[in-house]
Amino acid sequence: MNLMLALDTLESVKRCAQSSLLWQQLAIQVGTLQGDARQHVLDAIAACPLEPGEAQWLRCSAMAELTHDTEWYARQAGQASATTAPDALMSLLGLAWHHALARTQTPAAMMQSLQRIDMPRLQRLVAQQLPQRQATLPAKSTGRLRIAIYTPHVANPTHGGTLFTLNVMSALNEDLAELHTFAAQENNIPVVGSYHGGNEAVQPVIVQPETLQLKRPGTCELLLPDVEFSVRARLVQMQQAIDEFAPDVVLFVGFSSPLIFDLYERYPVVGLSVHALPPLVPVDVWLSADPEGDAACWPGLPVPRIFNFPYRFWPAGPVTAIARAALELPASATLLISVGFRLEVELTPQWHERMLQLLERHPDVHWLLVGVHENIPSHALPQHLRIYRAPLQAHIEAWLAMSDIFINPPRIGGGSAVALAMEQGLAVASMNTGDGGDKLGPYGASSVDDYFTQLQSWIEQPSLRREVGAALKARFHERLDFSTPQVAQGLLEACNQAMAAFHQRKETARD
Repeated sequence: MNLMLALDTLESVKRCAQSSLLWQQLAIQVGTLQGDARQHVLDAIAACPLEPGEAQWLRCSAMAELTHDTEWYARQAGQASATTAPDALMSLLGLAWHHALARTQTPAAMMQSLQRIDMPRLQRLVAQQLPQRQATLPAKSTGRLRIAIYTPHVANPTHGGTLFTLNVMSALNEDLAELHTFAAQENNIPVVGSYHGGNEAVQPVIVQPETLQLKRPGTCELLLPDVEFSVRARLVQMQQAIDEFAPDVVLFVGFSSPLIFDLYERYPVVGLSVHALPPLVPVDVWLSADPEGDAACWPGLPVPRIFNFPYRFWPAGPVTAIARAALELPASATLLISVGFRLEVELTPQWHERMLQLLERHPDVHWLLVGVHENIPSHALPQHLRIYRAPLQAHIEAWLAMSDIFINPPRIGGGSAVALAMEQGLAVASMNTGDGGDKLGPYGASSVDDYFTQLQSWIEQPSLRREVGAALKARFHERLDFSTPQVAQGLLEACNQAMAAFHQRKETARD
């Protein structure tokens, strides 16, 4: 019955292939099928002759969701043109980024995934649909720099881009620079289902204004738009507001944004990426945690100057640990903890099977998974009597402080949680790549076998893991601490370098 219903809906889709609702209904019905029946319908969808444009766009979207094959995102990107709705492009950009982040385990794999859809091209297509503006650069003064901080989305301090933005705002207070922060809330797309053939969309984290607190006394203006307007309208609003502010330099906190393609034409731009990779936008200076980083890894973008800037996190300071008894955990247990929004995707079957084997070998080891949404089914994560799930916590530091070892699965993300665990003095098990492992220096594992050998030694030798935890805590304060005086001076120096690079590229363009 389900097969016949799906085939009938496919016939309706063929006759009205520009209907996102029909495609989404088809995706739901195919989702109920298994085995040969499912493959039969997928093959029929793939073979269906469709005109280029919106119909092809919706098919690619549906097939990307149903197959988890990112090649369909590349095909969808190939359908994009100068007339594609900006909000549709932003929806594709968000989904492609999400899957590259959640389903790859190394920076190289993430880069390849995003290069296949040519993200710079898609962002330019959005930027080209914004008004062409000519900014009037202010006369140079000997006073404070005027810095426009732009970040694509602001939510709360558990959101990486928001956390970094608040740190920058706190370090560069009004005594050092004249600041104004802007966010178009690019992840909010009204009626987002209109642009999808499947039922998958990036869900924006809702802004919580009461949590947007600076770390030091001071003020910094933050402009947020009405998210009921289209992303296009909000980008235009930010474009105009930044030009009215007339900054000396733009400091971009994020990974991608079409607005930066527009601002780069008129202003010097400094980029602070939320990933270990450089920003996927044109910037004059990249604030890199790795002075040997590959600034030229994005084809089609100008190569920025590298400015050595490892600092990323404001220290939480001493915290009171959660009492293990409150969670009915044995006080004598060796407690492992993992934190993340996407653990159900990031804990791959092969990796978590080895974690289960480790638990079986060590009956005193317990594993806590924090950040698991209540809607995630139990079978989506490893199951064991000594594995526990908890939702996202506002003060994760207290949960880390009660734990013994932080477990960062092989993934691109996890950088914020790794840094917080380092500050709390935990030994951190992580591959030496991605946003987490790049912070650990010699303590990152070079292979999965190395990872589990290291982890087992920390379980069996408490003194060794405490020694490693102390070393990582010292490394946090040496390399990651955003509250030190050299951070503000570094940001100002990077801004000055960006201004010099901007004038050089403009003079080159005039020659």
